[in-house]
Amino acid sequence: MNARLLAAFLCLAAVSTGCVIEDNGPRYPGDVRMMWTFDGARCDEMRDVKGVDITIGGELLENGGRYPCNANGFDGIVLHDFAPGAYAFDAVAVDYENVALFTYHGTFVVDGDVSVNVNFPAGGTGTGTYAEINWKFPTEAGSQYPTCGQAGVAFVDARVDDGVWAHFKCFEGSEGRSVSTPDLAPGQHFLEVVAMDSLERPLYYFGGAFTAVAGVPASVTAETYAIGGAAVGWELYEGSVRLSCSQAGVTEVGVNFQDIYTGQWVYGVAGQWFSCNEAPAIFEFLRPGRYFVSFQASGTAGRFYESRDDLAPIDVFAHDFPGVKDALYAPLDRTK
Repeated sequence: MNARLLAAFLCLAAVSTGCVIEDNGPRYPGDVRMMWTFDGARCDEMRDVKGVDITIGGELLENGGRYPCNANGFDGIVLHDFAPGAYAFDAVAVDYENVALFTYHGTFVVDGDVSVNVNFPAGGTGTGTYAEINWKFPTEAGSQYPTCGQAGVAFVDARVDDGVWAHFKCFEGSEGRSVSTPDLAPGQHFLEVVAMDSLERPLYYFGGAFTAVAGVPASVTAETYAIGGAAVGWELYEGSVRLSCSQAGVTEVGVNFQDIYTGQWVYGVAGQWFSCNEAPAIFEFLRPGRYFVSFQASGTAGRFYESRDDLAPIDVFAHDFPGVKDALYAPLDRTK
């Protein structure tokens, strides 16, 4: 460090306001060009940030030190006509309610024009991150996405990682708007979105993973798909004798749906499990299509029950949700 810069930082340590360094060399006023990022992210990646408030001890700044995050394509601000000297400053990135999201403390020395890089650290003022969520509804190829009204959607429920469902009016996360999740730990997360009509009947669904990075809010678009439902039940048999759950020693029954065209299982290898006495089981988030339904259950004394191979497939239609009275019951035969 040269003698002039050393003197500047000694001056800075002594006072919080700007000061002039006295030496035998020339001293030059200058402009301060501040440029900011958010752990490397730009303003257009930080849609929750409205602006940045700057405070420099002893200086009266234009507009009270409040500046937009991006102005004329520039993530930053140029502050004019600073006297030569060393300065300490604080920068606070705020949201649209003027709540602090990120903070930064730094210093700079003016001896002519100077550039200052402000990289708000990961985590902002909190310990984690969050995600900005928006949703879209199915459309024909080449067509514009329908609005909430065109899709018949009034409300949207969303949750992350099996957390509490949050309830929104559809427009809050549509057509350029988004909603924020609660604070999230950095890493992988799973988002679920259910779009409903005015009677809160489910119409569209999205389930998908996303990655959250510390200090940089994730932006997630839920590309929903039309859904239908099914109600299915089971009856346990040993030969021609029908058994109750307790007689068969069965406590749980596993159910799964296999797409007859793709062969894919809707609920992975394990399926969904229900109390044996819970029949019929209601499913609300199935893609329209034709499915084979598989049932399995284990009882006492090594008994095992499963659905018959000749069980007829079922059809699932968009926005159709059979109730308990319309449930299809399958016989489960003891195989061992």
